Amino acid sequence: MAEANDMDLVREFARHNSEPAFAELVQRHINLVYSVALRFTGGTGDAQDVTQAVFIILARKAAGLSARTVLTGWLYETTRFTALRLLRTRARRQAREQEAFMQSTLEQSGGDNLWHQLAPHLEAGMSRLAERDRTLLALRFYENKTGAEAAALMGIREEAAHKRTARALEKLRKFFTKRGVTLSSVAIAGAVSANSVQAAPALLAKSVTAVAIAKGAAASASTLTLVKGTMKMMTWLKLKFALGSGVALLVTVGAVTVTFSENNKADNLAAKEIAKRSLEKYASLTSYSDTGKSVTLRNGKMIDTTISNTRMEKTNLFRIEWEMIPPQGTPTKNAVWSAGDGYFCIQAETSYSPPAWSKKEQTIKAALGNAGRASPNVPNAFFNLGSSIGLLATDGRPNVVRQKDGKIGSFDCFVIAWKGEIGATTLWIGKQDFLLHQSQTESALGGSPTSFTETREDIVINQPFTKSDFIHPVAGVEKNWQIN
Repeated sequence: MAEANDMDLVREFARHNSEPAFAELVQRHINLVYSVALRFTGGTGDAQDVTQAVFIILARKAAGLSARTVLTGWLYETTRFTALRLLRTRARRQAREQEAFMQSTLEQSGGDNLWHQLAPHLEAGMSRLAERDRTLLALRFYENKTGAEAAALMGIREEAAHKRTARALEKLRKFFTKRGVTLSSVAIAGAVSANSVQAAPALLAKSVTAVAIAKGAAASASTLTLVKGTMKMMTWLKLKFALGSGVALLVTVGAVTVTFSENNKADNLAAKEIAKRSLEKYASLTSYSDTGKSVTLRNGKMIDTTISNTRMEKTNLFRIEWEMIPPQGTPTKNAVWSAGDGYFCIQAETSYSPPAWSKKEQTIKAALGNAGRASPNVPNAFFNLGSSIGLLATDGRPNVVRQKDGKIGSFDCFVIAWKGEIGATTLWIGKQDFLLHQSQTESALGGSPTSFTETREDIVINQPFTKSDFIHPVAGVEKNWQIN
């Protein structure tokens, strides 16, 4: 069992209720879970309750976890949610205990002044990061994995892992600075790496394993209540790896403030902050798919309708197909795709004629640039192709404002808008998922009022694909092409 990876052990437990497999998972991760719970709750008893609850939840949800789950990230997020649930019900007592705990920690530790400064604020700062960034920092500095090991677990390039780590540390540095803790990113990384995980009580692993394997049958009433409440919250918020949770916990010495600011209640967000969170959300995903419908009107008359289908997976797999349907005439099909062996494009293909042109591009950005009618906004954000590309990049637009909230299908949405050189743009961004559900651009180029509206439906995130999902159905069309 010792050489198996985390998800192999999870599957072994889910299939055969294997006690050795689950015990190995507990041994690997109990110190991390306990340490995070301790910083959140401020008391060893509550930290042990949270730890027990987290592993009961793992036992109950093991069969439903994707093979691509990074268990460190999943356990970190579940610990946060469980601790939040506990603090919500015990806030008054926790305020007193947190003060006593922090004071005793500072008195006992003695030697590491950096950690003394960081400890009271660390989990609050981590809670402000995107979930994927929290997972990366937990792998790098809580479990002290190398950049290469963390990148492999998260399915990204090592260079990308280093860049994301640096950006996340910089966000933590700014967070700590606002709270009077002025340290460099290097100092923060060193202090967290050396001190963030401590050994859980010696007998806790055995009791956690025994109770969790029985799915909590022998747990105390208070622990079962905590498990039930946390699982209900997780289901409500649809928590899964790489999906932003939108719940913040603020902990300060001498007081505990539990702030539940779910995405659908974030009414105080500014327009640019909404766009920024949407960009961060797309960048945190591992895969994405949707269907879209675009309608173009000129002088109130329909010019064409475009139906599109988008599939994307990090790091460079995608297939975007769209069909332009004019009011009269022949529909034309178009596609851009990469199955990992090049970037290909087909334009103006019909049922009875070959493509008007087809080619192989040198870069992913160039290939996606040919997908204009399928909207480059989501692909640009998903592949993080540039901060100045696409409608969600609002930094260079000074007049971005929030409008009255709206609804697209069943999704409650923030609505943000601005006017630019070519006309007015409006975006509908989901309150719960921070994904782009509709965009509309209105212009008067050439003196003709034109409206272009695209609605995205059937959105699915973090769903594993196979290579065949990205190969264009016209067999062999990508062979023997020359780069233009």
